[in-house]
Amino acid sequence: METVSTQGGSVTTFSISALERATGVPRSTIHFYIGEELLPRPAKTAVSRSLYTEKHVELLRRITELKESGLSLAEIRDELEPDIADASDNDADLAAREYERIHAAIIETAAREFAVNGYEDTHLSTIIKKVGTTRHVFYSHVDSKLHLLAECFKVVMKSSFESVEPPLETETNPAERLLARLASDPMRHTLRAEAVSLIRAKSTENSDVFDTLVQTYTGIVERVAADIQAMQPSGSTISVPIELLAYSVVGAFDNTQLRASWDDKYDRTDLLRAHLWLYFAIRAGLDGRVDIDSEVKRYEASIQEAASRE
Repeated sequence: METVSTQGGSVTTFSISALERATGVPRSTIHFYIGEELLPRPAKTAVSRSLYTEKHVELLRRITELKESGLSLAEIRDELEPDIADASDNDADLAAREYERIHAAIIETAAREFAVNGYEDTHLSTIIKKVGTTRHVFYSHVDSKLHLLAECFKVVMKSSFESVEPPLETETNPAERLLARLASDPMRHTLRAEAVSLIRAKSTENSDVFDTLVQTYTGIVERVAADIQAMQPSGSTISVPIELLAYSVVGAFDNTQLRASWDDKYDRTDLLRAHLWLYFAIRAGLDGRVDIDSEVKRYEASIQEAASRE
C-alpha cells in the first residue's frame, strides 16, 4: 500500500496484489467485475502500473455482501451505480496526482545525484532504485539521461529563483544581494556547471535538450544583466553589450568554481571574495570611476586584427 496526496487530502492506494490481500477476492474476479462495470477502472500511472483505492476495497466488500443476499450482477450494478461513478471521478485525479508524485521524486533524486556525482558518473539505475520505482515506470517519465539533466537544471533553477529572489527585493545594497545569490543553494551552481559542459559538448545533438539548457542558462544571465544595468548611471553608455558582460560575469564564477574543485588551495570564501572584487571593478567602470571604455578604444585596431585571424 502507498499514500498519495490529492486535493482532498491523502489516499491509500493498492496494487492488484495488495487489493487481493485486503479483500480476499482473486484478481481474476476483480478484472471480471471491472469488465462488468461493477468496479471503476483503476488509475493508470504507467502502461503496466494500475492503482486501486479504498473505494475499490469498499465496493468489493459490498459486492460480496449483495451477492450473498441473492442479488444478480445487474441488480448489484444498479445498487452501486452512484458509488461506482464517484469512485471513477476520484481515480482520474488520483492518476494525475500519482504521476506528479513519482515525477517529482525522480527529479529530486536525480538532481542530487547529478550534483554529487556529475553527469558522467550518475547512473539511472541508481536513481530508479532510490526512487523505489520500476524501470518501466521510470522510462514513462524520462526519455534519456540527457533529458533528465536538462529538466533537473530547469526545475532546480526555477525553485531557487522562487526562494531566493523574493526576500532580496527589499535589499537595497546590491553587493549584499550578489552575495546572497552566490551563497544560495550550492546544488544549483553544481548543476549549472554540468549544464554548461553539456551545452558545449552536445550542442549539435538533441536540439530540444539543448534549447532547454540554453533557455534556463539564459534566465540566469538575464538576472545578472539586470543587476549590471541597474549599476549603470542614467543616460550613460558603454561600448560592451550588457548581455555579453553578464555572460562574462556568470562564466567567471563558473570558472572560479572549476579551479577551486581541483584542490584545497581555494575555499568558498575565496570564491565569493573574488567575485565581489569583479563586481566592484565592473561598477567602477560603469559609474566612471575608471574609464574602461577609453582604455578599450586605444586597442580597437588590435581588437579588429585579432578578430580577423583564422
